[in-house]
Amino acid sequence: MAGLVEMRILIVLGVFLCQSLTGAWADSFGQTKEQILSRGYLKCGVGIDDTGFSKRNIDGQWTGFDVDFCRAIAAAVLGDATAVDFIPLDSSNRLDVLQREHIDVLFRTTTYTFKRDMTLGFDFPAITFYDSQKILAHASENIKNLDDLAGKTICANLGTTSLTNISAILEKHDIPATILEVSSQAGRWRAFFGRECEAVTADGSDLFARITNQPFYQDNFTFLNEELANEPLGPVVRDGDQEWVHIIRWVINFMVLSEHYGIGQTSDLSSLAALKLPSGKKFGLQDSWAADVLNQVGHYGEVYDRNLGEDSALKIPRGFNKLWREGGLQYPLPMHLD
Repeated sequence: MAGLVEMRILIVLGVFLCQSLTGAWADSFGQTKEQILSRGYLKCGVGIDDTGFSKRNIDGQWTGFDVDFCRAIAAAVLGDATAVDFIPLDSSNRLDVLQREHIDVLFRTTTYTFKRDMTLGFDFPAITFYDSQKILAHASENIKNLDDLAGKTICANLGTTSLTNISAILEKHDIPATILEVSSQAGRWRAFFGRECEAVTADGSDLFARITNQPFYQDNFTFLNEELANEPLGPVVRDGDQEWVHIIRWVINFMVLSEHYGIGQTSDLSSLAALKLPSGKKFGLQDSWAADVLNQVGHYGEVYDRNLGEDSALKIPRGFNKLWREGGLQYPLPMHLD
C-alpha cells in the first residue's frame, strides 16, 4: 500500500513539473522580440576592437562582420538596420552578460560547442564563420612546430575554447610550456607584443587580421602550420525562446540563400519573389523583412567581402566560408513552403 501511495505522489509531482516547465517555455516564447519592439532597438553583444568583426571608429560608428549581422537582425525585426545598441564585451564576460539578459543576442566570434549548447543554457541558431585555431609566434624565437613551444610562454584568452584546446594539446604531447591567461583581446596583444609570451593562440581569423593591420612588421611573426581545432562561430541566445532562435536562424540563412541566387544589395528587390520566401507572419516579422535585410545590409558574400574579404584591407580568403558549390561550407536551407 505504501508503495502505491509513493507511486501516486511521484506521478503527481511529475505532472506538476511538466506543467511548470511547459508554462515557463510558453511564457518565454516570443518574449525577446516583444522586448525589442517595445524598446525600439536591438541590444547586440559584440567584441572590443576585434579587427574585421567589430570595431568602433573615431566617429563612434561600429563596423565589422559581426556588426553587420547585428544590423541584419535589426532590419528584419524593426525595419531599421541602424536601430542597434552595440554592447562591447570581452571573452570572459560575454556569456554571463547574455545569461543575465543585458543583451538580446551575442555576435562575438563565439564558438559553437556541445557544452555551451547543452549544459550552459544557450542556443546557437546558425554558424556565420567557419574558423580554426592557430598559433602565431615571434619569428626570432624560431618556433616552427608544437614541439618548439617547449619552455616557451603562450598567451591565450580566459573564457575561450582556445585556452581549453591549447591546454589539452600541451598535456597530450607532454610539451612543457607555460600558458599566460589574459582576460581581454587587447591585453593578450599587449602581452604578446610586449614579449611577455613568445606565442599567442586564438581563432586564425583574429590572428591574421591583427597581423595584416601591421604591414611593416609582418615578417617579425610566423604562423605555425598546425590547426589546433575547428572553431565554428556564430550568434548565441538564451535557451527557451524558440521564436527568437528561428528569427535569427532564418535571417542568416536568407543572407546565404540570396547570395546563392545572386540577389544583392543593388538588385531589383522584385527578384525576391523568385525565392518564394515565407511571409514574415510565419515567424513573427513584417512581410518586408527580407527586402529590409537585403536593401540595408546585403547578402552573406557582400557582408564578408566588405569586412574581411576582397573589398577590405584584410583580404582574408573565404576558404570554408565560400558557398558549398564553390568548395565551401555555406549551404542555404530551402525556405519555400511548397
